[in-house]
Amino acid sequence: MLNVRARPRRYGASAALALCVAALLPAAPASGAAPPAAPRLPGYVTSLTARHLDGTADDLLTAGLGFEGLRDPRPPRLADPEHPTPAELRRLAIWGAVGLYGDDSGGLGRLYGPDIGPDGRPVPGDGRISGTEYTATAGAGADSVTFVVQVPDDLDRARPCVVAAPAAGLLGVYQAVGGAGAWALHRGCAVAYTDKGMGPGFHDLASDTVMAADGTTGPRAELGDRAMFDAGLSDPARERYNARSPYRVAFKQAHSGRNPQATWGRDTLRAVELALALLDRDHRAGGQDAGYTPENTTVIAAGVSNGGGAVLAAGEQDRRGLIDAVVAAAPQLNLVSPLGVSVRQGGAPVPAAGTPLVRYGALAALLQPCAILAEPAAPGRDSFDEAAAERRCAALVGDDPRLISRADAAAAGPSGLPELAQRALVRAGFQPASGYLQASHYDPQTPVSYAMSFARASAADALCGYSWAATDAEGRPAPYTAAQLAAAFATSGGRAPAPGTLINDRSHGGPVADRRSLGPDGRPDYNLAGERCVHRLAFGEPATAAERAWANRLARGLDETRRDGDLGGRPALIVQGRDDARVPVNHSARPYLALNARAEGEAGRLSYVEVTNAHHSDSTAAGFDNRYVPLGHYYQQALDLMWDHLTTGRGLPPSQVVRTVPRGGEPGRAPELTPANVPPIAVDPAPGDRIRVGRNGIDVPN
Repeated sequence: MLNVRARPRRYGASAALALCVAALLPAAPASGAAPPAAPRLPGYVTSLTARHLDGTADDLLTAGLGFEGLRDPRPPRLADPEHPTPAELRRLAIWGAVGLYGDDSGGLGRLYGPDIGPDGRPVPGDGRISGTEYTATAGAGADSVTFVVQVPDDLDRARPCVVAAPAAGLLGVYQAVGGAGAWALHRGCAVAYTDKGMGPGFHDLASDTVMAADGTTGPRAELGDRAMFDAGLSDPARERYNARSPYRVAFKQAHSGRNPQATWGRDTLRAVELALALLDRDHRAGGQDAGYTPENTTVIAAGVSNGGGAVLAAGEQDRRGLIDAVVAAAPQLNLVSPLGVSVRQGGAPVPAAGTPLVRYGALAALLQPCAILAEPAAPGRDSFDEAAAERRCAALVGDDPRLISRADAAAAGPSGLPELAQRALVRAGFQPASGYLQASHYDPQTPVSYAMSFARASAADALCGYSWAATDAEGRPAPYTAAQLAAAFATSGGRAPAPGTLINDRSHGGPVADRRSLGPDGRPDYNLAGERCVHRLAFGEPATAAERAWANRLARGLDETRRDGDLGGRPALIVQGRDDARVPVNHSARPYLALNARAEGEAGRLSYVEVTNAHHSDSTAAGFDNRYVPLGHYYQQALDLMWDHLTTGRGLPPSQVVRTVPRGGEPGRAPELTPANVPPIAVDPAPGDRIRVGRNGIDVPN
């Protein structure tokens, strides 16, 4: 018999939850009666498959590779690269997601990572975990969302637990397996993954190839309703589009017309609900008289970046008591507007706070090709055309206060423009120390794809003259190979299938890869016109009536995704790197903490940990290794702290700054990371490290 514990909720759980779960369950059988039929699954589930993995040939955590196989820098082989099996695609996706093949000098695999157990040490054996894996789909086509629920054979049935782990970024459903997934499985918890509706669904318009839920690909006419996404064009419309713009590819996030970011919270809650229903269905079918419910199962929602934004959205939207706690790392959030609270650092207001990604991303894309000239030793700096970057600097001078003023440019001279571009990024809310990261973070396709998603654009709209395609040696759109499309489930996340890239359809001389764009004068310009167009739409400053319509659509879609900080009193812990240049702290965790304090007051139970010398990536590449510590170490520690809080009642640490010590040394030859570099989150931080939180705002120490 399942020995579950009833535990009281510490926040306002609704009685409606019990009714919701009860609707899935049959009445308990009388003594000696036959086992009840398995209860129904949630009505949104449109397909479900299950496989038991024996922990030898295949398993939940390593896909049968073991830690040794995950450390192999060579990807798992596909027997037939043009026709990989679902099992091969799954294995390749998990190998890429877990990522143990990287350099362990940065602490991965030693101090933190998927091989670290509850005691903080590498787990014995090769990491294989037997259990049952369920794959489910909700909705169909452009509306589809993928879920994977993993139930280890050693599920702790006396203290059942579920970790909901939505994918980061625009990545596939297995993205979190090496982070929150591994952490949960090592504790005997079930894991509920979701791609949040943004996973790898594509439509290659030239070959009319699409992807099914199991990752396999084929002609749209053959896959039909099993396709996870198609561009929604009739055959004549597709032929006309191909004649005008050959070899293009559409993908779900940018071209579905569904704005999937608006349903991140819903999808995370559904992952929890599905996991509980599956646990309970299989348990009750065995004739037991007690089930898995939110009242007797510990549930943590944990995510990174977009996944972090998803778990906070779920915490805000959970009115049925599905989630006990939330843990987020570097959450990407769009916050209420106007913000209405202050964010200070060292007693002074920060220059900007609470700006949505589509806006600060569009602004950064304009400024970065100039700003990178101020950091000649930064990683990625040598990939830029210096003359084109200097021309971008000159193009930024004008009347827009967000860029470079004419007066400042005249005072600084041409050589001073890169520093003025860096200052403009700081005025936009980026941390001064993140200037070193701007070259490696130049990524105009992120604001482009979000603008298209919010505006519910289609592939045929080609907003601001952008599209996606594979390219030839000259950067011109070219056909995908069958093998490239066939591997997309594992290699491409939720963007265009690799090696697809952003295309500037309006470049001088014809369509070309965006970074190779030519301006009207025939010289490289990093697509200044396209980036200005996205910037106008994002900030609601259209230049034409057509742009006004798109800007209005974008604004409506953006408003569907905003968060207000009200977590309903449930405990939450956020960690973020101060130097984050992908999701700046002033637009993410800092203002969210302030909003939570305003929304919940003394009832709020959110703690925020800001880590110095950390950013959005744990890269150990040359130039990153000697300057930065891994945020992943603190994400894993945050999960440990939350687990202790839920299971032992130990208090969460107060909001604080953790002051780390970079490894130092020469780029590419940094000494090994040690515990001295990454001090723990403090139970009682020093006064100078505490983040002061009040109803009107927060103050983060320098």
